[in-house]
Amino acid sequence: MEFQRPWMIIITLAGPLYWWLRLRWLRDDEKRLRRFVRPVLWKRMGIIPPAQHKTSRLLISVAIMLLALSAAGPVWGTSPAFIPGGGENVVIALDVSRSMWSDDEAPTRLGRSAIEMKRLIRSMPETRFSLVLFSGHARLAVPITLDNDFILDRIPSNPADNISLPEGTALSNLVEVMATALPDMDMEGQVGIIFSDGGFHDYSLNNAINEAHDHRMALITVGTGGDTPIAVPGDNGPLIWQGDTVKTVLEEELLQELAMETGGFYTRISEAGDLSRPLKELLHRSSSQADADIAGATGAMRYQYFLGAALLLILAAAGLERKES
Repeated sequence: MEFQRPWMIIITLAGPLYWWLRLRWLRDDEKRLRRFVRPVLWKRMGIIPPAQHKTSRLLISVAIMLLALSAAGPVWGTSPAFIPGGGENVVIALDVSRSMWSDDEAPTRLGRSAIEMKRLIRSMPETRFSLVLFSGHARLAVPITLDNDFILDRIPSNPADNISLPEGTALSNLVEVMATALPDMDMEGQVGIIFSDGGFHDYSLNNAINEAHDHRMALITVGTGGDTPIAVPGDNGPLIWQGDTVKTVLEEELLQELAMETGGFYTRISEAGDLSRPLKELLHRSSSQADADIAGATGAMRYQYFLGAALLLILAAAGLERKES
């Protein structure tokens, strides 16, 4: 047990002081009475000596000590302290590399991802969204906003859209760009969603995980594509590299690890269903965790126990004194 105002414990000395003063007043009354009448004559003359009030005096002395302890602010145990959660923020990253042009998802991997993203954004009108596009590099396409129509208009859905990003699929600065797209407000839930067919050709997985941890951002990864290798579309027919047709397949391992290590989850786009429900749960968990990180657990105030006991003792003492008088 600890006290918020330990210096007030000294007031507990008022309890023994009250006991001594009451005893002294009682003795002074008896002395004054003895000056006029000897004690052996009190009964004959109908004189009633001052009441001792031993029990009530003890109760009041203890009550004073309890009141002092209550004022000192006793604290023990723990009480969760939560800061009210703020808004919900989601940054969506869309893989726009050439392999996403493949048509093993209808109409294409890119088009299917765009459909699911738009459905998700429309189903969560009170959530702020941001859009990041990536291939060999990542860039912020739409800052965090509540203007859903604005972000919906800027989601690329076919290869004809002008992306202006280098070729390839790389994590490199992806999570960093996603993190900077979110507001730096500790109390708010922060979640990132990555739509990709995997196949990251760099070795930045650990850096990406660490970046997500630094910003307390959980990641949902949505795998887009199938298990059967399919030719990557080029500008005119299949993409050819050094005389061979370049093929692509959904590569899930890095997507799964990225989600698992950041507290999110992985799903295939064909199995995702309604993403808004698990996303809301993850946002709530992210916000609660932030609250716990900031507020932690504080000692619980227990002054009411001492105050209540003191009041009961005072009432009991008052009843006894009335009965004895």
